[in-house]
Amino acid sequence: MSGFIKDLSQPQSEALNQFKEYLNKKETIVQIKSDIKNKLPTITTTITTTTTTNTETETESSSKEEGKQLKIWNINLENDSKERDIILLKFLRAREFKVENSKQMLIDSLIWRKQNQVDDYEKIANEVFPDYYKNIGTIFKTDKEGRPVMINHYHAINPDVIFKDGVDQFVRWKVQQMEIAIRDTLIPSQWEIEDLIVIHDYKDCSFFRMDPRIKQASNQTIQTLQNNYPEFLARKFFINIPWLMEKLFSIFTVFTSERTKSKFIICSGNYREKLLKYIEADSIAPKLSGFEDNQSPILNIKIKPQKSHSIQLGKLDADKTIEWEFCTNEIDSEIGAKILIESNNQPTTSDDILYFNNNNNNNNNNNNNNNNNNNNSPTPSNSNYPFNCFLSIEPREFNSGSIQIEDDSYYTLVFNNHLNNQCDLFYRITIKSKTTHSSTTTSTIETLGN
Repeated sequence: MSGFIKDLSQPQSEALNQFKEYLNKKETIVQIKSDIKNKLPTITTTITTTTTTNTETETESSSKEEGKQLKIWNINLENDSKERDIILLKFLRAREFKVENSKQMLIDSLIWRKQNQVDDYEKIANEVFPDYYKNIGTIFKTDKEGRPVMINHYHAINPDVIFKDGVDQFVRWKVQQMEIAIRDTLIPSQWEIEDLIVIHDYKDCSFFRMDPRIKQASNQTIQTLQNNYPEFLARKFFINIPWLMEKLFSIFTVFTSERTKSKFIICSGNYREKLLKYIEADSIAPKLSGFEDNQSPILNIKIKPQKSHSIQLGKLDADKTIEWEFCTNEIDSEIGAKILIESNNQPTTSDDILYFNNNNNNNNNNNNNNNNNNNNSPTPSNSNYPFNCFLSIEPREFNSGSIQIEDDSYYTLVFNNHLNNQCDLFYRITIKSKTTHSSTTTSTIETLGN
């Protein structure tokens, strides 16, 4: 059995009941609070007002703490609840359902949270870290199950900058990320969502010449999270690692438990294929070949096999630029597109759009700053249709680019599904003005289906 609340064996249920009975005793709660108090340093806090100065001793402060309910992640540990069961099971799974070890782990974590003021959510959530931390990691949207996706870009770490004051600040930042993910997603779900997806990006990193400060920060972070955030990992992706490291990964994880290693997904090659099994195409981060994170909506359509889908972009003048981003939600299901220009300066109807073979030979040059395509020349005019092909966009796993309008006319974008299965397509098409930089998205442009 998995050890989750809806999948417990009889021994696991018995262990949970023992843990609950332990916490349901008043003397247990008193003892835990006393343990926490004894582990805290003696602190004298001076509070100054305009008229008086008061000194609050550590003893007085501790008395106030003893009167508070024992909580973790906003869950009252003194009262029986489903949410408390979920948290207790995390500590039990982390200690292989050894009740005494799980109890001690919980107490140690409560002490750590108090010592480091982690249980004060407003304090830790509002702590400000240097701007360069934004380049090395973020929490970006959620996976298909609603779990937060935490991304770490190790190639962006400059040790002389990130660790100029030691590694403690980095670890504190990772703790802040965990607390924000828990408060923003897991708690509102009433713990129906109880773990995270983690992606480690090792692009251009050398495992054999890694700065010792990075190793120290990594080890300290792992230790901190393992001890105080048990069973919060659903899946961990290691992407952009050298193929040799994939072969040697078992050596590097020799001391990692089989339960933890079962959550690891190693990607030395096409990581996008593996990400799509867990994350929707419109939720993959921009740095991992995903949609840019802006306010323009990402739209979704389903295109039948061997069919096309057209989007009228309207009448555009030479001041405008067409920008696009699109991809499919399936593995090995890349599709292409064409941008058509009406030859008679009249808007195209849906009946005018026929299926285009995306492998047409292209022969005319056309300047284009599409950052994904190798062949961007327009298709020759076809007298059978009232339009010419302004641009052919080759199939890619993720397609993004832009092109400047050359002639005032009506334009249409056509997605071509040349596959033998239905295509689930995500896209964003934006029309921007060169002079004003204002934009109109396809949410305000009529979309035609076939």
